[in-house]
Amino acid sequence: MKFSVDGLAARVVAIALAVLAGQPGLARDYVPDHGDFRFSGDTVVLPLVEQSTHPIVHVDIGDGAQRAFIVDTGAGVNVIDSSIAASSGYEATGETEIGAPGGPQIAARIVKVPVLHLDGATIIDAEFVTMDLLEFSGGQVQGVLGVGLFREHLVTFDLRGRKIVVSNGRLRANQAGIVPYDPSERQIAIEIEVAGTSVPTHIDTGSMGGFTLPADLSDSLPLSTAPQPGPAARLVGGERNLRIAQLDGAIRFAGFSHENPTVAFMDPSPGSANIGGQVLAGYLVTIDQRNNRLQFRAQREGPGSADSNRPRRLGIRFRGVPGGKVLTVAGVDPGSLGEAAGVLPGDVLVAINGRPTEEYSMSDLGTLFGSSTHLLFGMERAGKPHVIEIP
Repeated sequence: MKFSVDGLAARVVAIALAVLAGQPGLARDYVPDHGDFRFSGDTVVLPLVEQSTHPIVHVDIGDGAQRAFIVDTGAGVNVIDSSIAASSGYEATGETEIGAPGGPQIAARIVKVPVLHLDGATIIDAEFVTMDLLEFSGGQVQGVLGVGLFREHLVTFDLRGRKIVVSNGRLRANQAGIVPYDPSERQIAIEIEVAGTSVPTHIDTGSMGGFTLPADLSDSLPLSTAPQPGPAARLVGGERNLRIAQLDGAIRFAGFSHENPTVAFMDPSPGSANIGGQVLAGYLVTIDQRNNRLQFRAQREGPGSADSNRPRRLGIRFRGVPGGKVLTVAGVDPGSLGEAAGVLPGDVLVAINGRPTEEYSMSDLGTLFGSSTHLLFGMERAGKPHVIEIP
């Protein structure tokens, strides 16, 4: 799971947070008890928070307060902020370790949460591991709901439509866009073809990246551009370096093809690739854990579509925390408004329409970037003032 500030989806979230892989450590045989996911009827729609690029839902743990939990197919465990667990009186029932694949693991306590209320659904007696999520996420995420919570149902991620649909039923093997996945992993892992090379890949709704590949593939894959340093990814257990390049070839999965995409290489190498929200937003992604099947259906844009009324998309990805820290451009999407305006990776956003960035909240920035308001960015480029205009 990675957080970024992403103008592409006209929403703002603060920092880069890693995949919580739920690798067992202190309790090596630990398998999380995901409890019971309940809803009335055949379908429940969970609306996603509009001020975030990430699939974040409001959760009530029984005290009436709405808290932000991210729904993450890249998480093999559920996570709750340790301060919330302590204030709620949840007693530890054990310990384990969590962290990003291939990296250091950190100790975490296991607690059982009696009840969580979502819009139209309830989760009973699910196990969560605890960590300082509020501090780690810049105060913006209080919990993580892992994909195991939906093991008895179909779950469809509609990131573009800002909703998650949980329903009864199953996916049939002969349906279009079906891909079997490996049930031995706690994450949803499939094989994709990268310029003719088969690569094991995690489907990660918690990441707002695109295609992230192991660094050890950078010397063997055909590239149109040499890998260039990108922003560091802050993972549970430490940071990892990213290098950005353009693939000279296609990435193919589920009958779909992405020609010559921009890819990121992660070092130290995680051992598998990752597909994040920038790519997944182009699909309706349905997961059937009872039959170990995954379905991709292409989203469509155009006049009269739901997307035609959606907010403006800048195509600028930032790293940093609004409200006191600088926002540095981590990447700019090809063909986007940001690229047309001349925004470059490494630019530092210090002011918007004459107002310092630290005076904007996350919600303010999401609304502003998604509106039709004329934007005048005060930037620093290589230490020198620079002005960018986005009409």
